[in-house]
Amino acid sequence: MSLCLDISAKILNQNKKLLLNQLSSFATSKFLKSELNEKKELDDLFKKVVVEVRGHDNAVLESYKTFVQQASKELEINLNEIREPDRFIERWTLLKSRFSNRKHMRQYEMRTYFREFEFKHLTGSTCDTLLEYIQRNLPEGVAMHVHKTKLCQLPEHFS
Repeated sequence: MSLCLDISAKILNQNKKLLLNQLSSFATSKFLKSELNEKKELDDLFKKVVVEVRGHDNAVLESYKTFVQQASKELEINLNEIREPDRFIERWTLLKSRFSNRKHMRQYEMRTYFREFEFKHLTGSTCDTLLEYIQRNLPEGVAMHVHKTKLCQLPEHFS
């Protein structure tokens, strides 16, 4: 009989410990939930995001264009338009040698090609994810400029 009482007392003590552990974890999880609700902020909305890519090799930009198209398709992002502005050619006419005659001239040129990707109706987190992904896979020798058009709520004194 005393053996049964000892066993039942041990089981009760273990149940009390489990119950206390559950209560303490419940209290911390409740605290964390209330803390998360306080920090909840609205996400930014972008009407359009234009990514301009510049490079000196047209084939590299074409390859990068297909990569951005596939990435936007996989992430289910609306790629509205891909523009191909005119190339910019910068030319220098220089002497062949520093001390040579005027008739020994050479002309050097540097061509810069452009691509513009226009994404429409993005949230801030989606935009950050997309930009991080396509920036990490940017080829060498290619520059990127990002132009964001953000939607804002009108102030009260305007309405």
